[in-house]
Amino acid sequence: MEGIAHSRSGIAASSPSRGRRGRLVRRVILFQVKLMADGIRDVVMSPLSIAAGLLGLVSRDGSAEIYFDRLMRFGRETDHWINLFDHRSQANDTPSLDRIAEQIEEALRLDYESGGLSARSAKALAEAAARLRDKAGR
Repeated sequence: MEGIAHSRSGIAASSPSRGRRGRLVRRVILFQVKLMADGIRDVVMSPLSIAAGLLGLVSRDGSAEIYFDRLMRFGRETDHWINLFDHRSQANDTPSLDRIAEQIEEALRLDYESGGLSARSAKALAEAAARLRDKAGR
């Protein structure tokens, strides 16, 4: 299973310990993004569920639960898309937050390797950190 639990691309590091730390940082960040997406979905679905229930109560054509059932289907679909706890196999190519994160990570990696903006940003951050260490050492 890919996703948060098992990063396919990983993070390049000079030591195994640094690689594990990099993967952990990636997993924690992606988990936080997934938690945020899940929370936003829950906030949106709460009033929608009340509205679907009320619509079902006032419907006269015998389709009392159709709106609520549609909302439940939407919830299941977004649950698979968010894949919060990596419960879903990444073997298939269905869209998911994991796939989007992998695409962003790959684009940043390619940009970094070609000396693009992310490489210049990483260099600037390393230089700033070195200046801070120098000032702290004085």
